Amino acid sequence: MAAPTHGDHAARTPGAGPMARGDIVRFRDDTFGTRNWGHKGLRLALRRLSLPEAVWKPGPGLHSVWEQINHVAYWKRYVRERIRGRSRQTNQAWPPAGRTAAGLRRAIAGLERLHRDLRRDVLALPAEAYETRGGPRYSATQLLLGEAAHDAYHIGQIFLTRKLYRRRRRPA
Repeated sequence: MAAPTHGDHAARTPGAGPMARGDIVRFRDDTFGTRNWGHKGLRLALRRLSLPEAVWKPGPGLHSVWEQINHVAYWKRYVRERIRGRSRQTNQAWPPAGRTAAGLRRAIAGLERLHRDLRRDVLALPAEAYETRGGPRYSATQLLLGEAAHDAYHIGQIFLTRKLYRRRRRPA
């Protein structure tokens, strides 16, 4: 039998349920927290984020840190709905940034709440759900690991945007 290829969505890891749950929860928590095995976490990326830094865009067509926060939250909501058995059409969503420090605090708190809610949903999934497709193409395991990978990508973007913001403010 040939090994599954990258695009083989039917491939499954036999018996992944209960063991995968703990690994998925830890990987998601570490990625969202301050550090996972390979990089700093989202909570650390957002630490001491100021309003000017959150709304600054590095250039035309590029996203602010706040837009990235909203984008990550959008996809966490989407994955949460999918693993709960609700499917909907979606597209690349970039909800706009707000304008106030209080709004920024709410956006970050909302992202933390979404992470906790999705974590609770992951822990409540029956073992067989990890191998069952959460829609037409992906298992719950694939969706949850994809969500963590998506977070990791945007963590890098947030760190880079913040670094660019600080560098642009330095005197020459």
